[in-house]
Amino acid sequence: MEEIKGKLITLRPLEESFFSDYIKMFSPKVRELLHVSGKQFELDYLHNRLEKQKLGTTLFYCIFENKKNKLIGAVEIRYMEETDSQLYSWLNEAYWGRGMYQEALLLISKEYFKEKKELFFRANVDFENIRSYRALKKYGFIDVGFTQGPNGIQYRLIFRKK
Repeated sequence: MEEIKGKLITLRPLEESFFSDYIKMFSPKVRELLHVSGKQFELDYLHNRLEKQKLGTTLFYCIFENKKNKLIGAVEIRYMEETDSQLYSWLNEAYWGRGMYQEALLLISKEYFKEKKELFFRANVDFENIRSYRALKKYGFIDVGFTQGPNGIQYRLIFRKK
């Protein structure tokens, strides 16, 4: 996996050296929206993702803001073989509404479709997380129904290759 540079942000493959900055930006607000109980839970997830990355079964990138070269979030597309909800993503709330999340989705979806030769990927969003739902709809995800998630009802969406 190579870094992918955009106008506003750069996606860099997950590295253990990013963990400290990652956890600093993984704010209480982000943890609440993602239902992550604590920082250690996320660190355990990151170690797991490093293993999956080595096996070539996930695309996991940290999002860096280009102006200050600062880690501000993460975006991952897990392979269909692993999970029903493939997209995992977050952006620190200080960077919401600036187009950076949309660009991260653009860069990772292009990479996913190039690498996997799939026609679509899936995302589930908690019903109360309207901001994330709207961001995905703005990017081009389409509704395909609802599903029961671990924390209640979720929107079920797909993004099709263009």
